[in-house]
Amino acid sequence: MSKPSMSEYLLSSPEITDLYQRATQSQFLSLAGQGQLAPEILSQWLSQDRLYAQAYIRFAGGLISRVQLPIKVDGQETSKTLQWRILSLLQTALAGVVRELQFFEETAKKYGLDLEALDPIAEGGNPSSKSAGFTPNNVTQKYIDLFDSFTAQPHGNTARTLLDGLVLLWATEKVYLDAWTYAKQQVAENEDTKGDLDGGALRKEFIPNWTSEEFQDFVKECQECLDAYAAIQDVDTEEVGAAGSMVLFKKVMVLEESFWPMVA
Repeated sequence: MSKPSMSEYLLSSPEITDLYQRATQSQFLSLAGQGQLAPEILSQWLSQDRLYAQAYIRFAGGLISRVQLPIKVDGQETSKTLQWRILSLLQTALAGVVRELQFFEETAKKYGLDLEALDPIAEGGNPSSKSAGFTPNNVTQKYIDLFDSFTAQPHGNTARTLLDGLVLLWATEKVYLDAWTYAKQQVAENEDTKGDLDGGALRKEFIPNWTSEEFQDFVKECQECLDAYAAIQDVDTEEVGAAGSMVLFKKVMVLEESFWPMVA
């Protein structure tokens, strides 16, 4: 019997099932899918997601710096090697997040959303101070710190490997896709958006973008590159060899659950 791939190992762990559900099926997502999120709540979340996306750019750059392209040709087209495939994936990720940031600004302007909205309640239940200005909240900052641990020196962590980065890339993109797919499933397709509290921003713009075939294909490519790279690293997905990957995967699940705002 063949051993599971890295992605199969991470998803099949009994410890992950509940964590994954909580990370992808929040009340925030349910209301988002129904068009019943107040514009100020959407603005607060979108403001933090924008900061997340900015840190993701540095993360992608850090992973690119870890790709070791083949020196020898060895009778094959070097552009078809796994290393080149991973580089192409990271190019796509980088181009995609830059496009996403532009999309945020255009859509926010169209629907009157605030991309510097402060959380109404700070971590720990104390009111946020408007005088403090717009900054990452605690959860967003933890994501930023995690992404920045992969950036090129001098700020990055040299112990972070390309395998670690591919786990993080796939985990964040996979959970994002599944979360917004859950949101999309909350109402029948093509249901009228006239009564949406955000004017249709989520159901006409954001959710179609975050559940598109293009994004699904990208997440699939993240998974395939991760599995292929883990296989050539000879990581034992049944024992301690993949323990570090599991710790990272769980961390993403915990952060993602907290990243969705609490709503009544």
